[in-house]
Amino acid sequence: MKKLSKDIIAIIVTVIAYILTFVVIAVYYCSVKNESKLLKEAALSDGSFDGEVYSLPDFDVKLGPRGGDAGAWLKDPILDEQDNVIHGPSVGIIYEMIVTNTCDAVIADWTADIYMPEFMWLNNNWNGKLEFHQTVDGEERVQLLDLREYQSVEFELDYYTDHTGPMVPLQKGDRFVYRPSKADNEYPLEPPSATDEVNDSTIVGYIVYVPDKGLDYAPRFDEVVFRYHLNRNAWNDPVFLTLVGLDIMWLVLIIGLVMSHFRVRVLLKQKQHDAQIIEQSIKTFINFIEAKDPNTKGHSERVAAIAYALADEMGFSSQECNNIRCIALMHDCGKVAVPVSILQKPSRLTDEEYEVIKRHTTIGGEMLRDFSSIKDMPLGAMYHHERYDGRGYPKGLKGEEIPLIARIICVADSLDAMNSNRCYRSKLTKEIIIEELEKNRGKQFDPEIVEHILKLIKQGVVVIGE
Repeated sequence: MKKLSKDIIAIIVTVIAYILTFVVIAVYYCSVKNESKLLKEAALSDGSFDGEVYSLPDFDVKLGPRGGDAGAWLKDPILDEQDNVIHGPSVGIIYEMIVTNTCDAVIADWTADIYMPEFMWLNNNWNGKLEFHQTVDGEERVQLLDLREYQSVEFELDYYTDHTGPMVPLQKGDRFVYRPSKADNEYPLEPPSATDEVNDSTIVGYIVYVPDKGLDYAPRFDEVVFRYHLNRNAWNDPVFLTLVGLDIMWLVLIIGLVMSHFRVRVLLKQKQHDAQIIEQSIKTFINFIEAKDPNTKGHSERVAAIAYALADEMGFSSQECNNIRCIALMHDCGKVAVPVSILQKPSRLTDEEYEVIKRHTTIGGEMLRDFSSIKDMPLGAMYHHERYDGRGYPKGLKGEEIPLIARIICVADSLDAMNSNRCYRSKLTKEIIIEELEKNRGKQFDPEIVEHILKLIKQGVVVIGE
């Protein structure tokens, strides 16, 4: 009865903790959602400037002429019918503004108020729309325009048109509000993900003409005000995820107190099933590799068997030996990216072909980088062609800089290669194989692993030369 009371108390306490955590999660989630309703504002003057990029709290901005001085050109004066100067000699400049998300939230929408540092004509822009705030005779004129469609627009602004399109004069202190285009992917701006560290950005472009002061002169737009909303995904927030994790923990504890026996049985069965899936998946992939190069059929299985025997001889646990065997099975997976003409070439490879086949190590390592079910899975594929003396590839690692798993597979791989018929030679004799192992001790191979493989050959655990 006392035992039952303790269980009931434990369940009640766990349920209360679960409910409290759930309430906190709901409150926090609502606060994150409400943040997206807040209109944020940031000016270039609020951020730091390194001479090229303005760093603001949530994003970076790079604003200046595209291509430097090479992006400027001269424009002749424009006269009206009475030879009055409408537009004096000027220099045309393409400006680019690159807005890059640097925060952990989505920049859901944004606008930029770009103030004129001096008198100029704005001629064109691309993608978004411009809301002009133009001063004419002391009064402000405001109009939202898509300059790409100027021929179908009735202008309320002061402007004139020439062969390049509309020319809108703007005084110092006038501004235009850039309203980006969602259709052209100018917003939303996503934060960098865990697998892709490249920050999302968009490029705004516009063309201005300034009174001619030389092609090397370009006004600096350093008064820009951004207004935007942040849309923070609670599921990317570490605090929220921690709360969810705690809530799940309480729920698991409740279920565990009631059904622990059944849970353990299900987990054990699932673990066996997962191991079987991993094994079958690896063997299926090996069939893909060997189908591309039939001359090496069975090579991966034999290398895995030798690597397992070596690991066992070196004192690894049963689980570690099985992991090393699986890693060895996949050591040549990168060869799926190597052309058949190179893999099956019976004659000596050219230098260019050799460089291609060498890439199978880095390709294999990249292919296996997300294989987390088995620890260190990419190491065998990536480093099994490194040499103990540092003359291997892809990174030229030396000695114990090379992962131990890769040193084991290196010996197993070379041993099977010497003990197999290949399209360019017959397999070597037992005496020559042992001589090669001895000769490359401390050069290609780890000396200690050579000792172990020679012992296994002597004991008949690893059979060669037959």
